[in-house]
Amino acid sequence: MDVERTGTVALFGLPITNVTMPEAVGRVVEAIQSGRTHQIATANLDFARNSLRDPQLQQVICECSMVLPDGAPMLWASRLLGKPLKERVTGVDMIPELARLSAERGYGIFLLGSDEETVLAASQVLAKKFPGVKIVGRYSPSVSPLEEMDDERMLEAIKQAKPEILLVAFGNPKQELWIHRNRSKLKVPVSIGIGGALEMIAGNVKRAPKWVQMLQMEWFFRMVQEPFRLIPRYWRDAAALIRHLPMVLAVRQLQPDEVEQGRLRVRDVGAVRVVSTPATLSGEHCAGLVREAHGAIDTDRGLVIDMSATTRVEADGLGCLLQARRVMLTMQSQFWLAEISRPVQRVLQFSAMLDLFQIATSTSAAVAIASGAKVEPCTMKFVPTTQPMVMPGVRRSSTEAIEV
Repeated sequence: MDVERTGTVALFGLPITNVTMPEAVGRVVEAIQSGRTHQIATANLDFARNSLRDPQLQQVICECSMVLPDGAPMLWASRLLGKPLKERVTGVDMIPELARLSAERGYGIFLLGSDEETVLAASQVLAKKFPGVKIVGRYSPSVSPLEEMDDERMLEAIKQAKPEILLVAFGNPKQELWIHRNRSKLKVPVSIGIGGALEMIAGNVKRAPKWVQMLQMEWFFRMVQEPFRLIPRYWRDAAALIRHLPMVLAVRQLQPDEVEQGRLRVRDVGAVRVVSTPATLSGEHCAGLVREAHGAIDTDRGLVIDMSATTRVEADGLGCLLQARRVMLTMQSQFWLAEISRPVQRVLQFSAMLDLFQIATSTSAAVAIASGAKVEPCTMKFVPTTQPMVMPGVRRSSTEAIEV
């Protein structure tokens, strides 16, 4: 998957991939052809709220190859931050596109989750609409907590079917956590959590008319259909949005006015690649930053991002950092931020991202640690990077910066 051509906007502490539906399907094809395994998530506001409350879930999502904006609030938030997403890309809309892809290219699809009746009905709908679609397997496990699920039986069924695409309908966060914990055993190129999308494909839940979708009011249409289930959920989601977004906007306004973009500066210090970011870090630097991350891996180096000159970071600039982080962590390589300014620190904190990064108070310290140098405890000074005030509803960061 060519991450260098994929813009990312950080929203609610998650890296939302800025693509259209055709572009997303194209990325799926690239992922299948890459010879590696990829996890894709479809994120709505409820999904984001869960990740703000669960650090493990946030870590899992930040390691996904794509996180698609499945929900109108994602588009609204991106516009407020001045980095609008191209369009809403939902799981229920992607499934037919994947079925079309399967019929055209022969890719096998495995449906995991939901109940047997729904999975069978959804398979029949897809087969009728897309003749030649390859549904190579279906499995509906009994409903149970994540820790009690029979992974071995499911993995064996998937192994026998040999699909290129695995669609997991356990609901969030269960499906994302299940895919992630079995990522080393799954031999499937692309695994996607699809929530309750099969219910809509099968016709059990009525989809909003196109004009309602275009008005970005599908949430209201669904709430009318399932008020007792969805009204409490939407209330919690709205409360999380009201707690999180205004503070992010306020902190963004506290940053210095935008200055000249500038360029990335790169140098190698022994076994570490150091990339210095300019005064303003934005999405324009993503291709270069991700390219340097790949370069560091290719030359067996760690990566340190020297942010000493950066006083302003945009939402897509945060996306740059998350992309580079994912590339490095995929190969279990060292990745550090160094010398972040107070404005950037505030943005990271109130964007619920500070816990995701290893942060050093000096570039030299980060280089030493990334090089594997041993540091005596008596020469180490731990400095909390968090502000005294923590926004309600967002985890207090435990991240510490190291100074040698």
